[in-house]
Amino acid sequence: MSNVHQFNSKDLILEKSCDWISAIDRGLTDDEKEQFKLWMMQSTAHQDAIYELAQLWDELSVLNELSNLFPQHNSAKESKKKWMFSYSIAASLFAALMVCSYLLINLENGYNQELAKVNYTKIYKTKVGEQSTYVLPDGTIVQLNTNSLLEVAYSKGRRQLLLSRGEGRFNVAKDATRPFSVMAGDKSFTALGTVFNVQRNTSSDLELVVTEGKVMITDPSVAVDANDFKDYQLADNSTQKIRKINANIVISGEKAVIEQSVTKPITQLSMGDVQRDLAWQNGMLIFNGEQLSDALNEVSRYTSTRFELSSDALASIKVAGVFKAGDVEGLLESLHTNFSIEHERLGEHVVTLKHHTES
Repeated sequence: MSNVHQFNSKDLILEKSCDWISAIDRGLTDDEKEQFKLWMMQSTAHQDAIYELAQLWDELSVLNELSNLFPQHNSAKESKKKWMFSYSIAASLFAALMVCSYLLINLENGYNQELAKVNYTKIYKTKVGEQSTYVLPDGTIVQLNTNSLLEVAYSKGRRQLLLSRGEGRFNVAKDATRPFSVMAGDKSFTALGTVFNVQRNTSSDLELVVTEGKVMITDPSVAVDANDFKDYQLADNSTQKIRKINANIVISGEKAVIEQSVTKPITQLSMGDVQRDLAWQNGMLIFNGEQLSDALNEVSRYTSTRFELSSDALASIKVAGVFKAGDVEGLLESLHTNFSIEHERLGEHVVTLKHHTES
């Protein structure tokens, strides 16, 4: 009977993993370290569950402690993933907390995950300046940015989402029997085992950033069933089947920009590019040489304040810096300090900007 622990269900292993991750985050005693090592040695399922949750948690204390306790656990796969999580510590920590709470509460209440997967529909939305994270019935984690609207419809054979406005990050639970597709404007983004970000600017202007796995871009009329889904997972942009449906495969570390319904050439991103594009997931905005007019348009997504610039020369000034999303006062102070740009408020929601030398 000494080996009964090896036959724990997946749910119980996840529950125990949540407990261990939480304990590691607060700090393990010497006795707890030994108990944890023994528990990890009992099963590869224990090890996989811990490292999967650690990647979601992404708290430096957890990752450092695991590295100290198991220095040999440094596979090429994890090295490849490591950079993907560096930009989202705060967001991932919150998401992992939600996953653990979700698992523990529903296990306690006898939650039936299979029933929840079928005929599940719900609308999620955020206000201007608001960001929220949700866990869907299949374990998919969705983080919505400011002023976003997402409709979710799960059925027995398909997971279909509609991003009517805004931006979302999707950490997709793997399910080879049910494709996961996000429709935005006149494009559809089908997950092939992934973490990806979709920003909808207009119905024909979209941006996709993939940080793990693959995403396939198609027209919404292209239906992807389970059999196709398996084939597409192994495909790339040169595959005949992909070319036949005019699709594009975007892989980890790449970005696709759709302008006027046309997918531009896919670009490879550096870590800095990813951090800038996805800084909103930590409630921040990062600029690195953007024109002031473009930077202010981005800031305006997070606040009711609108900006008026006194000249084209002012609009073309290139700016750089890290700002808290929605922090208009901090931005105005930075512009004054670094560029001698003064501001004047015209009513509650309009700010005019000009150089102090302008009359």
